[in-house]
Amino acid sequence: MRHWAPSIGILLLMPLLLVAADDSETEVRKEIVAAYQRSLDGLARGDADGALAIDTEDWISITVGQKPRTRQEMEGYIRRDIAGMKPPPGWSATWRPDYERNGTVSGIQIYDVKVDGNSAVVLCLVGGSRTEAIDGSPHTVWRGSHVRDTWTKTPAGWKRKMHEKLTVNERMVDGRPASQ
Repeated sequence: MRHWAPSIGILLLMPLLLVAADDSETEVRKEIVAAYQRSLDGLARGDADGALAIDTEDWISITVGQKPRTRQEMEGYIRRDIAGMKPPPGWSATWRPDYERNGTVSGIQIYDVKVDGNSAVVLCLVGGSRTEAIDGSPHTVWRGSHVRDTWTKTPAGWKRKMHEKLTVNERMVDGRPASQ
């Protein structure tokens, strides 16, 4: 019966190991949300270096229907046009899962983070919400893009390696797709 003791010990420790894994994923999510916020803050200050600090040197941006762009291609535009790239007032980076039930907010709304070792995939909404009357009733109308960002753990912390804009000028009403 002694050979069962290690197995029973492992079984008893499983809930603790799962909690530790959840804590690790929660910490990664918090770090990534903070990195998005620092980038928004950099844009708000007109600080191109602060805005670009979110990305790796080999970062790439892909927008549906367009050719991929490298950081080197985009950096010149960002530095030149930084003054006009300020996010609207009230924009922030937030963790808010299940937008279909909880609604949308203005800014970067992270709704899913999957961590696999030193990489993570983040799904988020980037856009703005406002209240509009539709058929006489108030509704939250959001316009923006669904985004999938791939992140990597670096010695300097979590950095975004790839930005994929999956939709452009999408419209949702109360967290659900709406006709344009």
